[in-house]
Amino acid sequence: MFITVLYGENEKALFNIHCKVQLLLESIRRCCGCENEGEIELADDSGQVKNLLQNQHCYASELLSEREICVLLSVTRHEGSSEAVFTPLLKDEGVINPKFLAKLGNWEDSKVSSTRVKSKKAAKKTNVLLGVPSTEGKRSPSPQGNRTKTMVSSPKQSRRP
Repeated sequence: MFITVLYGENEKALFNIHCKVQLLLESIRRCCGCENEGEIELADDSGQVKNLLQNQHCYASELLSEREICVLLSVTRHEGSSEAVFTPLLKDEGVINPKFLAKLGNWEDSKVSSTRVKSKKAAKKTNVLLGVPSTEGKRSPSPQGNRTKTMVSSPKQSRRP
């Protein structure tokens, strides 16, 4: 189980992810020559930050996929603020493009908005069956009449016998 970390001037290195995140980050720091960088983090090739710093006591294999390609990032925090600034430590325009940087720059915002979106979706995804009269105009002896059933989204799910 390994990942490929991209760094420097089109350099890459393989790392075993069957270890604690803290050990993986120390190994990456040593092998990639970024001891002077302070904190480091990884992102996938689309710019999605892997959030390893906040999960240092987990196994890396829980957070990273086998054979995943990751970009090495430097983490800078402004004094008096908990907001982190991520800087790619890779010089490759094929990977570090405007789309990658945009996703990387919106990491904090996307984290907040994704939880809002999930909670809205969870409340919205229930379905209700509604009876709609048919266009034939005939009456039926059944209590539901001549109706077709249509699916409609609603916040609460109710079923009629």
